[in-house]
Amino acid sequence: MLMRSDVMEALVLTAPREFEIQEVPVPEIEGDEVLCKVDTTFICGTDPHIIQGDFPGFWPPAFPFTPGHEWSGTVVDAGPKAAALGWKNGDRVCAISHVGCGYCRNCMKGRYNICLNYGDLEKGHRQHGHITPGAYAQYMRASVKSLYRIPDDMDLEYSACVDPLSIALYTVNRSRFEPGDDVLIMGTGPQGLMAQLCAQAMGAGRVIIAGSGERLKLAVGLGAVGIDYRENDVVEAVRDMTDGLGVPRVLECAGTAKAINDACLAASKGGVVSMIGIPHEDPGLPIKRMVLDEVELIGNRANPNTAEPAIAMMYEGRVNLKPLLTHTFPLSDFATALDMYEGRRDGSMKIAIKPN
Repeated sequence: MLMRSDVMEALVLTAPREFEIQEVPVPEIEGDEVLCKVDTTFICGTDPHIIQGDFPGFWPPAFPFTPGHEWSGTVVDAGPKAAALGWKNGDRVCAISHVGCGYCRNCMKGRYNICLNYGDLEKGHRQHGHITPGAYAQYMRASVKSLYRIPDDMDLEYSACVDPLSIALYTVNRSRFEPGDDVLIMGTGPQGLMAQLCAQAMGAGRVIIAGSGERLKLAVGLGAVGIDYRENDVVEAVRDMTDGLGVPRVLECAGTAKAINDACLAASKGGVVSMIGIPHEDPGLPIKRMVLDEVELIGNRANPNTAEPAIAMMYEGRVNLKPLLTHTFPLSDFATALDMYEGRRDGSMKIAIKPN
């Protein structure tokens, strides 16, 4: 058991775009929490926005703050309730960020990702790495409601990708995907490529993906039909491929106004657009077309109840994320890693940070 006087290294945001590695106290746990020694934390696409200060007063609610939520590690201490629930030292775990209060109407329905007490710490809500401290640190304090045990022979670094993969899986599921369906994916970032791998593993017909550059080449290499949006009109290309009908399932993973609009236009009659991308500003939508052709637009937040299936898909080899795992840096080189991630340099896709 770590002592209260123990300290650790952590990435600390002191203001928007200002951060440093500091020596801070190891967090104290209580109740249903465990303390984990962090093995790997991957940079998520949300992290640069949090660091940049794009969500002032919300993510994070205040400074100083430690972000990071795509992580894995090993339990080194357990709170009394966590211990009573069977969590113990040595458990190998991966994590998601959301911790619902557990009592509100949405949590009771399993929709803890949209907990009605979001942000209210007194009522038990947490979101690690967003409103409560995260995993760019040597040790992580986490509620067991956000943790999942992994098989003994499953690599810890690989397991840190369960969070983004389970988000991609949720996005596919919410499109009401059925085996054999053609799927269009907007965006070739990590979420787009993980959505591609999930759809393929679940029996998609054609997976068409819109992107550009090396990331589009990677998607094609993984079995997608590629559309370079810089050289082609995505909607026209999709119509050409589908005899003018469009695609029944569209996964919007780019988060730009143009991509969202194209997604709604490329969907077939009765099609579903399942959206995980977050645009900077609300886009205009082709509402007349969506009403007359019954095109549904569904928003998705995070990954409720999809982490365990994602672990199974990874462990059983139905999804192979290794082509997406491109770089590894120690915590001390976080600034270099972040610059590489934001600049998409050297073919970077998923970048691992090693705090220990």
